[in-house]
Amino acid sequence: MRTTLTSFDTEARTLATSARFTEAKKELLATISQAAQRVHAVRPPSQKAGVREEYLETIQEFAKDRGRELYFSYLASGLGSGPFIELLDGSVKYDMIAGIGVNFFGHSNPDLMAAMIDGLGADVMQGNLQPGFEAKDLAHELLEQVGSSSKLKHCWLTTCGTMANEIALKIIRQKKSPATKVLAFQDCFAGRSTAMQEITDNPKYREGQPVYGEAHWLPFYDSKQGVRSTERTLATMKEHLARYPGKFAALMLEVVQGEGGFNFAPREFYVAVFEEAKKAGLAIWADEIQTFGRTGALFAYQKFELEPYIDVATVAKALQASVVLFSEEYNPKAGLVAGTFTGSSTQLRASRRALEILVTGGNLGPNGKIARLSGRFEANLRKLADGSCKGLLSEIRVLGGMIAFMPMTGKMDQVKALLMRLFDQGCVAFYCGHDPYLVRMLPPLTVMEEKDVDEVCRMIGQALVESGRPA
Repeated sequence: MRTTLTSFDTEARTLATSARFTEAKKELLATISQAAQRVHAVRPPSQKAGVREEYLETIQEFAKDRGRELYFSYLASGLGSGPFIELLDGSVKYDMIAGIGVNFFGHSNPDLMAAMIDGLGADVMQGNLQPGFEAKDLAHELLEQVGSSSKLKHCWLTTCGTMANEIALKIIRQKKSPATKVLAFQDCFAGRSTAMQEITDNPKYREGQPVYGEAHWLPFYDSKQGVRSTERTLATMKEHLARYPGKFAALMLEVVQGEGGFNFAPREFYVAVFEEAKKAGLAIWADEIQTFGRTGALFAYQKFELEPYIDVATVAKALQASVVLFSEEYNPKAGLVAGTFTGSSTQLRASRRALEILVTGGNLGPNGKIARLSGRFEANLRKLADGSCKGLLSEIRVLGGMIAFMPMTGKMDQVKALLMRLFDQGCVAFYCGHDPYLVRMLPPLTVMEEKDVDEVCRMIGQALVESGRPA
């Protein structure tokens, strides 16, 4: 049931329904919209004297304060329009990484801004002890979407994807105590906290940190091996289980690996692995931090029809909030999970609206906008690979709004050089994978059009050709 202020006799209701508030909201949204409309296409930095120099000095100051350089010379102004973002130097760029997937609804989104304005009268932050009705609505409406055959019955709101994964691990370990170990997949990413960095299969992320031997990795699906790949994964799982009998609590996986290179498998692989995990009594934990809302289904596990297997799922990024979903079996005892912060009131309202846009806005499903624009991205990239960029572009991996490709031979220096060239041309992307590396895009498909996809792919083609020329 949706909670609305108009259902209750409160001063908040009086404010929200007052003519003064509604007119002020309308005027504010119109004013922002007018400004955002001027951020509608790629443009170079301002040519006004001293602007560029001051911009670079500001970036250098920020880098000094945080102790590390920024990856790009990037400081946003606070205004954008759909897939376009304005930087502090006055330039406008296509944003194809969208805060590593957070800004899936583009920049200065009027629907999300309208929702946030409605929450301006509330406290800045909500928490576990004193939630607002926004937290209740988001939890309930998200649980309405888990799928009829899903076991997920409860929802806990938290502050970020890593914290959601921390909570997932805690509730699984409580249920499976004294078992503590986790099976994960090679090239997986779970976050950068002490526990999550150990599960994450990248030694660079835990340099100088203690390792407790709690994570063990399985080979992910390799399409070149087919059925033999599944057999290899199952054999490795059985080896780990035999080596540490009774010690494993969970199997953690990203249905589509994000940082690891946008790797995914056919349904048969997941089913075989999940069946074996269930035989061993493991909880199945789906990390949907990066995949949620992006693959053409709300949850990636729905994309592969895996609903009945999932015991715990974590969600963040595109939702605009972070949550842990879990079955009744994994409902933790009081005291294990809490938290001062649940999220800001404006954020939680925006999150609820984001969920509505995904579910009712024509974005999901085989004929939805995500599938349509994803298909256009893939077709354009394959055309480049077979044409002007032959030999410069390969390993095209596309699933909904998760789009990656390998430039040249996938060396990091090649990928970074291409990303910098793209940035200078007016397109922001990032990388993923581990030797070889790929260019990664998490474009805001919900606010893009076909012409945007075509233009971004044109820029990619130009950057590839220029990067591939002999020096």
